[in-house]
Amino acid sequence: MTTTDPYVTDHFHPLRLASSEILSALRDDESSPHGDLYRRLVCSTTTNTTDASRYHSSAEGGEGKIKPATGLGPSVPPSNHFLYSHSVPLPPPIDAAMQSAEVSSFMGLFAEANLVWVVCDRVLFLWRHASSCAVSDDGGGRGYESDAAAGSAASWGGVPSLPRQVLAEDLCSFSVPSGQCIVGVGLVRPKRGVFKKSVQWCIIVSTLAEVILCALDRQHPTNGTDVDTYTSMLRLVPTRFIIPTDSVPMMTIKGTKSGRIFMGGYDGCLYEMCYEGGLERRFTVASSSPEEVEEAIDNYFDGDGELILDPPFSTSGGGALLSGGKRVLSALTFGSLDTDVRDHCRRRKCRKINHSCVSAGIVSVVPGVVARAAVSMFGSSMEAAARKGGPIVSLVLDEERLCLYTLGANGVICAYDMIDATKSMEINSSPRLACVLDSVETAKLYLELVSRGRMLPRVPSQSIELGTITFPGGIASAQAGVGGMEGARDILKRHDQETNTAKQYVSPKKLDPHELSNCAGILHPVSIHLVSGIESKSLTLVAVTGGGLRYYLSSLSSSYMSSAQASQGRFDYGVSGNGSHVAQTRPSRKMTFCHIRAPPPYTSNAGNDGLKIEVAPSAMYLFNPGSGGGIPPGIHNTQISRGATSASRKGDVVKSYCGKDIFVLAVDLEKKNYDRTNDNNGRGFFSMDSEGSKTPKPFSGNAVIVALPDSAARMSDNTNNTGDGSGTSSGGISEIVILPMSGVGGTNSPVLPGGTTFDISSQANRQSSVVRLFMHSETPSDVELQIGLMPSFIPPKVKAKKINLSPGASSAIAVPTGQGRGVISAALTALSNYLRSGQGSGCMVGTVSADSLRLSATFRVSRRHGCDVIGFSRSSAEVGLSSRKGVASNTTLSRNSSPKSAKLPSWLMTPAAAPMNFQSSMHLMPPGSESLLVLNAGGLHYFTNSSLLNNLASVLLRASNVAKDDAVRNFFTSYGYAEGCAMCFALTTSSSSNSSLRSKAEQAALTHAHLPSMTLIGPGDGNDSLSGYKFQPSSLYEGLVRFSSRLLRPFWYKVAVVVTEGRPIQSTTSIYSNYFTTVPAKVELLLDDITLDEIRRPLLLLQALMKKTFVRVVHSVPGFTSKSHTDSMDVDDDITAGGCITRALQNQSRAARRVNNPNQSHSLSPDELRKEACQQEDRNIHSLYRLWSRSVQMLNLISCLKRAHSSPALPDVQWGLLHGLTFCQLITTREGQQRIETLLNTLFSQSENNLLSGLSTEGDNLADTLSRQCYLFFSSASRLTYLGFKFARDALARSPVSSQRNLLANKAASYLRAAARHWHDPASIVGRLLTKNASRSWEDIAMSAIDGESPLALAADELMKLENAEGLVDVCLICASNFGGATVRRDDSKELGETPVEGMFDWERGLYHQPPSVEPEDMADTQSSTQSIISEIQANSSDALKACHSILFFYISKLLGEGGIVNQRLADGLVAACASSTDVKFLRSLYDQLLATHNVDTLLRIDSSTLEDWLKEKNDVNLVWKYYSFHGRNVLAGDEMWKMALDKTEKTPLVQRIECLTRASNSYSAALQAPVASEQVSVQDLQDRIIQITEQLDVAAIQQRVLAIAEQSENTHLDSAKMDALSFSLVNVSDLYNEYAGPLNLFDICLLLMETCRQNNPLAIKTLWKSIMCEEILPCVTNSQVAFEYLNELKDSSIVEEDIILGENNDNTLHQFENGSWVSRLIARVTELGKNLYGKGADYTFPLDLLLETLEGLRQAYTHARNAEEVAHPWPAKVMLDVGVPYLAVLEAYEAFRLQGRGIVGGDDSTAWIQYFVWMSELLEMWVATALSDSDLSRNGNTNNASYQLLRAVNQGGLLLHIDSLKSVLEGMLEIDSELAERVHYRLTDVQDAIGRNFC
Repeated sequence: MTTTDPYVTDHFHPLRLASSEILSALRDDESSPHGDLYRRLVCSTTTNTTDASRYHSSAEGGEGKIKPATGLGPSVPPSNHFLYSHSVPLPPPIDAAMQSAEVSSFMGLFAEANLVWVVCDRVLFLWRHASSCAVSDDGGGRGYESDAAAGSAASWGGVPSLPRQVLAEDLCSFSVPSGQCIVGVGLVRPKRGVFKKSVQWCIIVSTLAEVILCALDRQHPTNGTDVDTYTSMLRLVPTRFIIPTDSVPMMTIKGTKSGRIFMGGYDGCLYEMCYEGGLERRFTVASSSPEEVEEAIDNYFDGDGELILDPPFSTSGGGALLSGGKRVLSALTFGSLDTDVRDHCRRRKCRKINHSCVSAGIVSVVPGVVARAAVSMFGSSMEAAARKGGPIVSLVLDEERLCLYTLGANGVICAYDMIDATKSMEINSSPRLACVLDSVETAKLYLELVSRGRMLPRVPSQSIELGTITFPGGIASAQAGVGGMEGARDILKRHDQETNTAKQYVSPKKLDPHELSNCAGILHPVSIHLVSGIESKSLTLVAVTGGGLRYYLSSLSSSYMSSAQASQGRFDYGVSGNGSHVAQTRPSRKMTFCHIRAPPPYTSNAGNDGLKIEVAPSAMYLFNPGSGGGIPPGIHNTQISRGATSASRKGDVVKSYCGKDIFVLAVDLEKKNYDRTNDNNGRGFFSMDSEGSKTPKPFSGNAVIVALPDSAARMSDNTNNTGDGSGTSSGGISEIVILPMSGVGGTNSPVLPGGTTFDISSQANRQSSVVRLFMHSETPSDVELQIGLMPSFIPPKVKAKKINLSPGASSAIAVPTGQGRGVISAALTALSNYLRSGQGSGCMVGTVSADSLRLSATFRVSRRHGCDVIGFSRSSAEVGLSSRKGVASNTTLSRNSSPKSAKLPSWLMTPAAAPMNFQSSMHLMPPGSESLLVLNAGGLHYFTNSSLLNNLASVLLRASNVAKDDAVRNFFTSYGYAEGCAMCFALTTSSSSNSSLRSKAEQAALTHAHLPSMTLIGPGDGNDSLSGYKFQPSSLYEGLVRFSSRLLRPFWYKVAVVVTEGRPIQSTTSIYSNYFTTVPAKVELLLDDITLDEIRRPLLLLQALMKKTFVRVVHSVPGFTSKSHTDSMDVDDDITAGGCITRALQNQSRAARRVNNPNQSHSLSPDELRKEACQQEDRNIHSLYRLWSRSVQMLNLISCLKRAHSSPALPDVQWGLLHGLTFCQLITTREGQQRIETLLNTLFSQSENNLLSGLSTEGDNLADTLSRQCYLFFSSASRLTYLGFKFARDALARSPVSSQRNLLANKAASYLRAAARHWHDPASIVGRLLTKNASRSWEDIAMSAIDGESPLALAADELMKLENAEGLVDVCLICASNFGGATVRRDDSKELGETPVEGMFDWERGLYHQPPSVEPEDMADTQSSTQSIISEIQANSSDALKACHSILFFYISKLLGEGGIVNQRLADGLVAACASSTDVKFLRSLYDQLLATHNVDTLLRIDSSTLEDWLKEKNDVNLVWKYYSFHGRNVLAGDEMWKMALDKTEKTPLVQRIECLTRASNSYSAALQAPVASEQVSVQDLQDRIIQITEQLDVAAIQQRVLAIAEQSENTHLDSAKMDALSFSLVNVSDLYNEYAGPLNLFDICLLLMETCRQNNPLAIKTLWKSIMCEEILPCVTNSQVAFEYLNELKDSSIVEEDIILGENNDNTLHQFENGSWVSRLIARVTELGKNLYGKGADYTFPLDLLLETLEGLRQAYTHARNAEEVAHPWPAKVMLDVGVPYLAVLEAYEAFRLQGRGIVGGDDSTAWIQYFVWMSELLEMWVATALSDSDLSRNGNTNNASYQLLRAVNQGGLLLHIDSLKSVLEGMLEIDSELAERVHYRLTDVQDAIGRNFC
């Protein structure tokens, strides 16, 4: 029967239901009252939680546990506990050095590097301890191993065994060259680019006088062992980075991940050691290892360093580390030992900066004494308060919140801000002192309030040193933390006693930071510990005092703390990006003092034989029956007398550790052990024997107390335990207390042998990537979940060159290879070959084009992963801060611009840490993974944590009857049945569990599962009888959801793939300096292979468990039966529901039964309720199974895609389709499924790979793997598509004339036809996600499909290669029928089916691969909301239909564009098939496509009345003109163009009218040459039309120049009507002259119009020319009377009214005539205008005599003004010649001037008359020089060149005779000016001789 239930109709509905359950479970873990440390401070005052803030004993009995008092409540719940594992003694060289120490010896742990450091006077020892080694007792009492640690395997239920053999000790040492004693040691990371890669750590050694940086190098064997293995040898190499201390010893040292070094000074100031070194990071590709290439490219993407295409310069031995000498230091510090001269000089800078003053930069260069004096005088009050703290004894760096904390010896804590808000949140800025806290005084004020039961002080303090006191849980929680009001008073009393005693005791100044910290009292902090974001969002620091008190502090603002807790783990930071998160977590101006937690009361008996935890008297009343047990916090009751010794005045706590929910105290039982340096019997931890030798004190030491979080439900006796876990919320910090050393070594003493504890740390095993992902996985808020899908990234491709294909060639687009000059450099070749070879990351690169030199690879999978420590690269993160509620950035993809990958918000790429209940991560901590290290003189001591899950495994393994075992039931009652089931599932799916444990864990979960139920909550609405009931799932289902959410948390809401667009690389080689290449887009996957397998393994086991346990629920859809071989389902027959499964149908059925049976009750029977609950439970479990199976197959898919990308035989995986999508989106959304299907279709349909044999093998394997492991994503369409392309490429490999080719081609077409029927995804067909745009052309749609690797587009390409036009049309039309096109009838003979997949359930066939039959309302709402947020809109059916047609049109245009016989034949077939269609819409689409693709010739070649009508409807005269012209109807074509040119009704621009006139003239000319009988027009008529149009064109060209001038000029003063007429009409010549050119003084235009109209008006022409010259010269100023008079004469003959000033120009507003700037302008203008006038049939418009006379006059005036004899260059004659005037004509004009006596300026004396001869001699010289030049002689055929004119003048014009006559006249003038005349005579003679030699 048909149903509308979305559970069936929408395949993604069950996934959304399960996903919502997962989301709730994830948020529950984060909002747990035991998750956030701040939330645990909130103590509830209800009767069920009276055990809040107490200490409890471990549930495990035996030694080392605190025994609860008998009769004080129920049995102890199970809990975590620590066990002593083993001890490793110090190496003998260190032991010997400590015994021989003369001044001091101390030690510590560098847990990050698995190192122990020991200082003996001036020698530093480093010992790398092996975390997996254990030793037995060596006979000297120095080595111990717990019996509990002797298990056989690291499996659940036991403690992992440790190998007994001792590894080779890795020991190195460093001795201070100056002989100074070492006072401080620090471990820091090296700065990038300064040291060799083998240097992973640097050691900072501080003495009284200097601070030395040493490089810790690891030398490895030649077999290439990894850096982190224990086979390498340590070398501690000093560097030249040394700074003086300026008499301020550096007590403590801390380094950042980036290599910055901070130091705490003895003066209380914070210092930084800055150093620089190394070469500029430039990388060359050639001759580099794959790892180096990968790292360099990744760094280049992040903007770090350069990637150069030049070949690398030779280096020899750069990687070797030599022994001894400065050469070692050089190699370590500056890279290669042999550096090329082209590299930059080395930079060796090292300096010390004081950050505790205002001007740190100035202080860094000022002597220390002066700087300290200046700071004390001018420092701020906050800085002064910070300096009161005394020497800095501890530094803690919070790199997550970018804050640095310091602890002073006097108990002052300072917080430094590590970012600079004024520099765009710059991280590497100078630390800024943000706040100061006097912890002692603030604690006193806090305790006073608690002791009085008040929450506010009487008078609020305004002191900057006192923190803000808050009580998160109220006064009750505060009192519970210190043992009540009496406990607070006891602490204050002891502090007062210590203060009074201290006044009588003055401690000597010591430099040992350990001595400074140990002198603190009960309120003085001895250490500070960071509270990471994993532990709390609000707390940032825990300070531990000498009395064991813990101060819970926060440097965050109060508003942030309130918001973080109000969100219950879903805090919205308000803005996106990591920078905004850091801005929110910056330290405020005052530190918040939140809570004090006292240790459990302890005291020691006489001697060293035990440690007793006792109850404070003030808390005795709490231990009444039903209280739940536990010990309240407090202090021991030891009183301090006035006469106490100095030793007893010191605190009880020696060392402490606080982190990862673990609190450890090393308590001193024999206080005299502290006084090491003053011990008269010896030094350190050794005593003198009778012979004077030092022996260790085997039983002297500290007691180790461990406190672990406790979240068990400790019920009172009268509490009704319903089994639902309602009593698990105890509230407050409830902890388990353990004494792990009790009973070890056969003694009851809890003391750890070896003397005073120097350091405590957690074991620094390399954290699993899964754990890191799990911890940093804050669940998104509801607003963030609406972000939708990020836009896909489509990388640009190499553009192909169109080439002419020979007949029979393929029509595929070809990319030419490099030829000739296109050969690239050797470095680029190396990079190309490397990427093409696919080493490491499987990159593929196609042909390198010679034109663009771009690598055609699309993606390169980076070796970096999001699960790495550094996470995803910052290259894809958002730049800048945008609202987190605004969600995604508007990233659009355009073909016209370079596509770029959408930038992702930082909160999406790197989710914040999520504080959670410790139970949520137990499954990630295998046995032995958590351990503590305690260091003392006796060696290194290991303590192992036995988790709650491990304890459950032990109980299960010991249980003979799991169902009835009380110990097993205790886990469920203590932590809730849902949590108990979750722990059982964790054991069932753990790889550390054996088969027996898995079976028992499964049995325990099923035994304590409970049944689902329907709980009555109200009367209901009357229509639905179930509306008054609430469904309560079983504990089994709740535990299943809870554990599933924890398995999915590491990756569920994280981005699966991050893609960054390719970056350009430029070659710096000289001959290729303009060449660029592009690195393929970088792909970063969230999971590497190891992490993916670690995540997938428990999911697979859980899936297998569900298949075995829930057979009925998993093998079919609850309530439905699957039809065979179909995707739809039938409703199960149900007696109660009447065969109706939906809620509405059930209600209707029940209402009908009640009408037929009025006696029936309206309420549901218990059986009906139970059945309804079971059915709902079945659906929920089924939905959850769907989610698991999709998750497992999604992980399989990612793994398969990564392997496919690395295979050279397969095309690139289009990772850009998955860019920015979370695993949740990929698994649960239809859009994510569509992206994956598009990717898979593209992968199996790419046609760029020619390795056919490799494709067949690799492709078959990949397709087979996907069909078996990823069938929920790998659809039938993908499988059939792959088979179609496989046979198509097999056919292409055959001979074109082979019959086998045709057979394979038909088979390929059959598979592709069948595949096309499954292409239901519009986005896949369109090829990429597009924005809605109604104006999108068919070309854009087709290119989007082709560029987006649409399977339809690629199938069409393969069929075109096979010349199967019928198949191409069928595939396109079949696909179009899926989106509203005409239905194509199925032909089974031409379409092939698919093979069923083994292991697939019947209900899984076709699941997720079909469009929804009914669009659910919730899905529609989601889609609409998504579209309003994201920057893209999913393609719909209309878009896909257009794409199907556009692909056909594309290949028509492509074939027509490429030409060739074969292409033309195929194009004709396609065009004919399309054109013969009766579908008018399709035909119009065809016409539109041909027009849009510029195939106008093909379109107009169709002789059809339909096309003619369509062209006229387009209202495009140009197309109509082309149509008529193509068909030879030229007269009609000319009429159309002429009509359009003269049409005054249309506002046609002038440019278009000119074009129309030109086309009309051409059409009439064509009609005149080839007349058509149908066009009855006479020849004379055509000629008249042509003449008329030509005249109109001439005038229109001049009008166009006038229009350009009018538009550019600001002072045209033309009204809008005239401007419109000038711009959009053809103005007649009279109006153009009188209305425009004349009034606008466009003298040039006037002359052009007179030339065009053949108007000869000499006076007007003269006036116009002189006006032109005046425009270029005037206004001006001159000092020459001659020039002044001539210019005035010239001005009088023009219409220019500019000024001419004689004398000086005082205001410098006019240009000086004498500077000659007007000459070049005048020459250019006269030349340009003369060329347009002269020689056009109207030479009167260019009067030669007038112009030459005027120009020569200006030349003479200019000469007189400059007082020069003559201007060297004869530019007037040159202007005439450039215009085109013959030489002889210019000479004749000069001769006319001589004969007429014209042209002389400045007088008429005889000397001036010689000027005529000067002009003519200059002209003749220029004539001869030009004629003899090479350029002129090469144009012998040109009759206008100088040589031809000269030869003609000599032979025909008597030029030589004329020269003789000129010389004769000159000879008669020798008496007038003999010198000038003789010089001119010589010049004429030289000219005459040159003519005679070369032209006679």
